[in-house]
Amino acid sequence: MSDGGKPAASRVRLGAWLAMPEPLVVEAAAKSGYDWIGFDLQHGAWDLGTAFRGIQLADALGKPVIVRIHEEELPLIPRVLDHGASGVVLAMASSAETVAAALEHARYQPGATRSYGGQRYGLRPEPANLDELRPHIYPMIEMRQALAAIREIAAVPGIAGLHIGPTDLSLALGLGMKRTPPDYDNAIKAIVAAGHERGLPVTMHAVHRDTVAEALKFGFDELVLTTDIELLRAAMHDLVANARSVIDGTPRAVAAFGAYGRPT
Repeated sequence: MSDGGKPAASRVRLGAWLAMPEPLVVEAAAKSGYDWIGFDLQHGAWDLGTAFRGIQLADALGKPVIVRIHEEELPLIPRVLDHGASGVVLAMASSAETVAAALEHARYQPGATRSYGGQRYGLRPEPANLDELRPHIYPMIEMRQALAAIREIAAVPGIAGLHIGPTDLSLALGLGMKRTPPDYDNAIKAIVAAGHERGLPVTMHAVHRDTVAEALKFGFDELVLTTDIELLRAAMHDLVANARSVIDGTPRAVAAFGAYGRPT
């Protein structure tokens, strides 16, 4: 999550990405040094009820939450914001018009369309001026339509930054899940350039421990690190492999994990 809508000059921010709606996982993420936490309502097991409770816990622990929703679910934006989310990642954002509509749902009248429901139902102080409330809206660039319109999307007034969905972007480019250069690299560079031209931070989803340096070469300002379920699966696989190597007296087999926990 950006600070003031400008790329960080001295520090790359790190976001957690949670698919599992478990309070212990939220608490662990909040206490692990991440700058912010993402709740995945698009692909994760979250629903509105668990998201509301997770935001409440993260709020008590002083950690901002960003919620990912699909662009077809814009009415959910004011719901999650009312409960205290700091912003929304708009998955599969397809056009500048859709991104502008998301901003309309995130801000109050008279300039936009969000209905007023208080700040966390009165649990947060009311601002002197509601116009000061500028929830973070991040279009997720992962479709051909969005890539073709990247300058128009980056120019939408009020967005907080750009997020890249690398797997869907690679699929959209006809590369499967291989993220093959130069087409994939050129697409990433175009998105980063469009964001930085507008003073916007650009974020990459979801970076593995072994690929942080590779991601940083593109100039990202923020990195969403690999998901909770993938971390758990990789750790369990490693634990079992280590135990089997001891029991059977065989060399330890360690898998390299790809997107969403699939062994490569």
